[in-house]
Amino acid sequence: MNDKILRCAIYIRVSTSEQAMHGKSLQAQQEYLEKYAADHGMSVIGIYADKGQTARKELKKRKAIHDLLRDVQRDKLDIILFWKMDRWFRNVSDFYKVQDILDAHNVRWIAVAEPQMNMETRDGRLNLNIMLSIGQNEVDTTSERIKFTVNNMIDNGRLVWGDKNVGFGYRIIDGRMVKDPETEHMVTAFYQYILLHKCKSAAVKYMRDTFHIDFTYSQLRTMMNSEFYVGKYRDNDHYCPAYLTPAQWAEIQSINAQNIRKAPSGRIYFFSGMIRCPECGNLLSGCGCQSIINRKTKEKRSYCYYRCNNWAMNHKCSYSHKLSQNLLEQYLLQNLTEEYNRFLARSEAVRAAEKPKTKKRSRAAINAEISRLNLLFQKGRVEFEYYNEEYERLEAELKSLDEGQKQQKMDYSHIGHMLDSNFQDTYRCLTDANKQIFWHQLIESIEITGKEVCGVNFRGFVFD
Repeated sequence: MNDKILRCAIYIRVSTSEQAMHGKSLQAQQEYLEKYAADHGMSVIGIYADKGQTARKELKKRKAIHDLLRDVQRDKLDIILFWKMDRWFRNVSDFYKVQDILDAHNVRWIAVAEPQMNMETRDGRLNLNIMLSIGQNEVDTTSERIKFTVNNMIDNGRLVWGDKNVGFGYRIIDGRMVKDPETEHMVTAFYQYILLHKCKSAAVKYMRDTFHIDFTYSQLRTMMNSEFYVGKYRDNDHYCPAYLTPAQWAEIQSINAQNIRKAPSGRIYFFSGMIRCPECGNLLSGCGCQSIINRKTKEKRSYCYYRCNNWAMNHKCSYSHKLSQNLLEQYLLQNLTEEYNRFLARSEAVRAAEKPKTKKRSRAAINAEISRLNLLFQKGRVEFEYYNEEYERLEAELKSLDEGQKQQKMDYSHIGHMLDSNFQDTYRCLTDANKQIFWHQLIESIEITGKEVCGVNFRGFVFD
């Protein structure tokens, strides 16, 4: 038998009430799953047990699940075994969060006592989603009851979280937020200062110098954004005592929006992500400016450039040239055919320079080596790292036999057909957004040296 030996993890879970009522002990589940693994030639690499936890409990509170997922992300296992689906999950959202991680690392699972539950068949997925939906309905029903209780507490001004999260200037008395007499004057002074001077950094310095406290920028952000300071929480406009009137709060939000840099309108970078710095290899970033082109109408035009931020911002590169988008676009339109022919010549030279493949072994010889390797691993004579590396090498050797030295080839004929047409006239009618799409569909990368283009790599279609 030449199938790869699968590394399996056993996940077991039982709540205290289930064990007391039905005897679904962790030990019974473990023995059942270990026997299944042995019968199917799997190598058990770990037991992950959540004791006294329900499947409805939040994912973050199930420690064994997180230990298991860490080993999944470290590529330590191939398959997960558990008794039934209700041992694994009972709600849709948590199930698919974990499933995304498993899929990313090619790990599958088996509900041993419920083979009808699986992700491989249409009926299996149907059964799975029905079961999860029923479990999710239970969770949602519980959630609605909790939400009703929380909303009722908020409507009555009651605290619904820990008192450690109360903002600066407040304290908790009898489960309600009230102004803190020790810091109330500081909060009032802060808002008076920022409404007068309209400067956030100066307000931080003012609080530190005036009251000799460690007033942080995190506190600043909270006081500029939290609606508690206008007395509001969710839908209750009178949840707690306010420091600000609605009009003052609106002005605070206006001040808060200052110094936020917004992307300049009208600039679309055609070649973003295509050009690397010839000195440090960093991707060139788009930048630009505006200039007035009509003094009477004040009409402005945007200019786009590409620069190396390792030079402009980090001062770690000597390439200080800014590559003009207009000049690059003009060059490509005038020289696209020539660049395309150069690219085809380079690609052909690379293929011609490839070394011939070495002579391959027969399929029987490779299968015999796989059998010996499996036997050594089962007897514990080799570590998994060595086993996995050798198995993948032999598997790749078998695959190369099936492919018969078939190499991936690229088809660029569509570019040649486009160049034979009068595409420039069509291009000039495109919007800037469509010009960007045009270049990204046509070109994979642009190589530069100094201030000049030294090569263009085109996008092709794969064919056998």
